[in-house]
Amino acid sequence: MNAATQNSSSISEVLKARKDHLTGLLKIADTKIGKSTAMQKLTINAIKAEMGLIKHKLKKRP
Repeated sequence: MNAATQNSSSISEVLKARKDHLTGLLKIADTKIGKSTAMQKLTINAIKAEMGLIKHKLKKRP
């Protein structure tokens, strides 16, 4: 995607879609049953960090 040709509303829509996708992945990766592995914990933390970045970007948008 070319960032120069996108308007702010389409960027916001992309960020919201990405956040929704990450939320779905988090539900899959974050299993409460049994012990989670170190890889699962790292994956969950990475997804949460990315979601935090997206939330921050969405907050900055007018």
